[in-house]
Amino acid sequence: MRYVINIQDLKPDEDKRSLRFNVKSRKSEVLRDTYFLIDPENSSSRNLKMGHTTIYPTGKTTGHVHEDIEEVYFVVSGEGLMKIGKEEFPIKAGDAFYVPPGEYHTTYQKGNLPLTVVWVTCHLTNNGSET
Repeated sequence: MRYVINIQDLKPDEDKRSLRFNVKSRKSEVLRDTYFLIDPENSSSRNLKMGHTTIYPTGKTTGHVHEDIEEVYFVVSGEGLMKIGKEEFPIKAGDAFYVPPGEYHTTYQKGNLPLTVVWVTCHLTNNGSET
């Protein structure tokens, strides 16, 4: 007999010892850690910036806009919701997607496990090519 269960299908852990319980009364929805892995300020990269962000249960990133930067994401683990401009769509491990310059975007963690993404940005010139 086979028994298969996915942690994302379980009821969230809301025990008083859990992260979810201990952060539910926080003032900000932002609950994430970001690390800049490659950056023109600290590496030989001229234009590319690469980062790793983990969004914790019930958390989100700080929404923002890059007027002269395009960005790509790769979802390493977890599940979430991505908002780009007026569009919202679910994301999960293995997904990759593009954020055009000038579009407001933010990422929401959904499910039981933290959502981890790797992202890369690149500045554009006035004609839309790399600087």
